[in-house]
Amino acid sequence: MIRFISVLFLILIFFNTASASQDSHQEMVFFPAGEFEMGSPKGIGKKNEYPKHKVYLNDFYLDKLEVTFADFEAYLAVNLKKHPTITGWVDRNAREDMVNKPIFGLQWKRCRNYCAWRGKRMPTEAEWERAARGVENRTYPWGDEEPNKTIANFGNCCFIQKGKVLTEVGHYDKGNTPEGISDMGGNVAEWVSDWYDKKYYAKSPYKNPQGPKKGKYHVIRGGAWNSLPMYLRSSSRYGDSDAKDYYGIGCRCAKDANPPY
Repeated sequence: MIRFISVLFLILIFFNTASASQDSHQEMVFFPAGEFEMGSPKGIGKKNEYPKHKVYLNDFYLDKLEVTFADFEAYLAVNLKKHPTITGWVDRNAREDMVNKPIFGLQWKRCRNYCAWRGKRMPTEAEWERAARGVENRTYPWGDEEPNKTIANFGNCCFIQKGKVLTEVGHYDKGNTPEGISDMGGNVAEWVSDWYDKKYYAKSPYKNPQGPKKGKYHVIRGGAWNSLPMYLRSSSRYGDSDAKDYYGIGCRCAKDANPPY
């Protein structure tokens, strides 16, 4: 009898794991290995985007949606020593109007820890840009059309309004990448794994760049609800202190595709 129960328990674990893996796969986009052009030519964009250079990446997955308050609430529920972010909560539960909005106000390491809890990781800067610009060199994640209020949540002034200025993830269908990834320009910007170096592109390796070995800041990608249009560009990059709680920076996770799951 004990042996039967043990076998049944293992079967349940297998199916639960398979189901979770399938769900995880469905919420991510696969990017095959290959080359793309990263950065901007001189005269376009900011100086820290120079020089434009070719990069080869192994295949990987990237989340379709930014991490939401609901996602982070689930993380808090099983990590009782972790605390909620700066606003949007009632005790440890997401406020009703924030459940499907992107999490914000989390330090870089909190994004890293959340992604690890999901069995994923933070994307590299190169992976993020590959997803945003594609192999066709899109100016913005959705294409070459200039940003407007039907495409993205940006250009708002001046306060987060306890999260009310944000839109639910995936709200702007016109702002999706051709692969279906939402909010890579606007709503909240996103941490990536790399240390920031404004001159890194001049010495970046061709294959699977991981960023500098050390630095003062980490890289932030994508525009936010209060960003100017230039920050929504696929190649736009900047770095800032990863020890602060920001009102405009959130999180998105990636995963290696080898071995597949």
